[in-house]
Amino acid sequence: MKTRLTLGIVCLSLLSITAFAQEDGDYQLDKVFSMDSDGTLYLRSEDANVRITGSDRSDVRVVIDRIEEIRGASSRKRSYEMEIEEKGGDLYMTEKKRSSGWNVGYYRLDYDITIELPMNASLKIDGEDDDYLIKSVNGSIRLQTEDGDVELVSCNGDDFEIELEDGDLRMDGGKGSLYLNMEDGDADVRNGNFDKVEVRTEDGDVILETALIDDGVYDIDGEDATVELVVLNGGGEFNITKDDARVSATRDFELMRETDSRVSYKLKAGDADVRIRTNDGRVRLSKN
Repeated sequence: MKTRLTLGIVCLSLLSITAFAQEDGDYQLDKVFSMDSDGTLYLRSEDANVRITGSDRSDVRVVIDRIEEIRGASSRKRSYEMEIEEKGGDLYMTEKKRSSGWNVGYYRLDYDITIELPMNASLKIDGEDDDYLIKSVNGSIRLQTEDGDVELVSCNGDDFEIELEDGDLRMDGGKGSLYLNMEDGDADVRNGNFDKVEVRTEDGDVILETALIDDGVYDIDGEDATVELVVLNGGGEFNITKDDARVSATRDFELMRETDSRVSYKLKAGDADVRIRTNDGRVRLSKN
């Protein structure tokens, strides 16, 4: 009896140590979920590196690897859970994280979310300081985050709506409608074929490379932003409203009128309507 009791106490002590050493903020998941081929993935997360790839698969594979490390004096209480729900052919992923208390010392978070889903799926993403790499997703993409960076590669949908604060956007490809609202981040959009563009920014740099579609509307509003518009194909009228901004254009553009507050150009071979507004920034027009 004594021997058994001693072993029981030892086993209980080891179990207690193991439980104490576990990190409540750690989380690992590798699982497959159902979603319609043209369904929508709803994702809400914070501080993650998110990679989403479209393919010919008919379901969704979700891999989450989250490690939270704290050293030093701390009273922080942590918990984390990703709530995943299949509903109406869509997939909802909502991060449930609660953290309270204080920490003095070393803190590190390694947090990766990797998602493979049908290429015709759509995305609706609400993030906070996450970084995103999205490839080959051909449905509509609506993304809102704060300071994270966003990269879209070979996403051939026709509806893009992106809102950032201080993060940067890099985009290669896309058509249809592009709405972009930024504060101090930079946008670099290449190889576009958009018929409607609306860009709102403050101090960031905007490079927009796109074909111009007849009767298309392209509206860029930046306070102190630097705007570079590269026309891949087509043409139209370009009306630039400015304060102290500098405006320049290559010889492909015919100067129609110029005053202290407005400059207008014409580029033959199209009927697009291009409007650019800036205060103290810089505007450059060119044709590729």
